[in-house]
Amino acid sequence: MARRRSWADGLRPLRRIAGPVESAQVRRFGRSGLSVLFRTPVLVLETVGRRSGRSRSTPLAYQREGDGSYLVIAGAGGQTVLPDWVANLRANPDARVIVDRTPIAVRAIELLDDEHDATWSRVAAGSPRIDSYARRAGRRAPMFRLAPSG
Repeated sequence: MARRRSWADGLRPLRRIAGPVESAQVRRFGRSGLSVLFRTPVLVLETVGRRSGRSRSTPLAYQREGDGSYLVIAGAGGQTVLPDWVANLRANPDARVIVDRTPIAVRAIELLDDEHDATWSRVAAGSPRIDSYARRAGRRAPMFRLAPSG
């Protein structure tokens, strides 16, 4: 059975163009125009491409946890297709984030089952958009805790 496409899937080419611009803004200024507009903190996640072996940068909204880690969710604005950074982290959980213009080595831990559900409830209470992204995509959005490793 074919998966129903979301209108957000049509934005994927635009995201491929806008992503590097937003990443450059976050690196330079510690925030981007979109993060200011949506009042959402944004970090740049740097992963290693699972097939290419090349460095990949992705701007992502995040939530800072009390233990110093960063929580990121692969909502992808409601796209039905998982973002590439998810597969990259699953293949190699060692990554780097740039937060407030500071590079930090991190290790990604995917939240599964009960931990995912409990964290999702807490995050969705503070950010209702994330629930709408998951509904629009028709899939469970993977969630990762990025714990400083250095």
